[in-house]
Amino acid sequence: MTRTSAEAVALASLAGRAVLSEAEALPDLVAELRRTFALDAVAVLTPDGDGWRPAAAAGGPVPSSPSDAPFTAELDQGAALVMTGATLKAEDSRLLAAFVAQLRLAQRRINLEREAASAGELREANTLRAAILSAVSHDLRTPLASIKAAATSVLSDEVDWSPDDMRGFCKTIDIEADRLTGLVDNLLDMSRLQAGSLPVSLRPTALESVLYASVASLSSRGSGIVIEADNLPPAQADPGLLERAVANVMANAQTWSPPGTVVRVEAGVAGDRIDVRVIDRGPGVPPDRRDDIFRPFQRLGDRTGGENGLGLGLAVAKGFITAMGGELNIEDTPGGGATFVCSLRRADS
Repeated sequence: MTRTSAEAVALASLAGRAVLSEAEALPDLVAELRRTFALDAVAVLTPDGDGWRPAAAAGGPVPSSPSDAPFTAELDQGAALVMTGATLKAEDSRLLAAFVAQLRLAQRRINLEREAASAGELREANTLRAAILSAVSHDLRTPLASIKAAATSVLSDEVDWSPDDMRGFCKTIDIEADRLTGLVDNLLDMSRLQAGSLPVSLRPTALESVLYASVASLSSRGSGIVIEADNLPPAQADPGLLERAVANVMANAQTWSPPGTVVRVEAGVAGDRIDVRVIDRGPGVPPDRRDDIFRPFQRLGDRTGGENGLGLGLAVAKGFITAMGGELNIEDTPGGGATFVCSLRRADS
């Protein structure tokens, strides 16, 4: 093959590689450059603190910096192409320039992708920060305002309150304090989940006792929940985490249930797993929003209340159940509403 023919083949190969993704293009271009000119080593070096690191390399030994290489070419944002081995000739300049142009393009696209990803992460962080400020300012202030109003009424000397009135004020303080505790607990739990520092202790767990404990933890709100879970085998779970997770799902179901309706909790065996179904008669969850509601600080509509007013209850529940090797999914309730299905492994399977 003549030099002209070989050059044409190499240029055609370069044109084909231009359609590869940047992650594929850079190492492929470096390897092709080494093969084309029979070089010992070719690398793209990028600045790394006070030194350099290879972003892509072929052959060896690879120079540790551009100053150690007999040939270098500047790429995008301080990156450098370095080559060692055979001596390049004047007639190689056209083909070499084509390689350098393609490498610059690939490196530039990689840098642009990084910048776009960084900008996207910054936008997500700003969105999350705004959601946190909005949620905290509203949902933490609401129980605090109720507690303050009730306590001020109790302490007032201007009105002679009846025993029933005083009991009502104390009940308000008790309920709102529980609500505030639930909000703070969910904030702390979400921070542990995001930090990856959630301790999980799996062991055979009696689901019936956990379900009733979850209802009891909801205080006065647990009166509208009906449980059907008899003669179940033990589940492989962390009892404390499971209680919190199920309580959060129950609280969410109550928040969205119409007045006068009950939340049903049914548990049964499904092969080597046990499914706990929390069933409400609320508006349901559209399929395109079912992933969103498990994200922190996401709420469906404007209704708030209960332990998950911050939009954290379901995110915490999902995180806890996933940490136990289980799954939490949403189905439509026949006749209207949402059914949250918590699926756990059987301890005896």
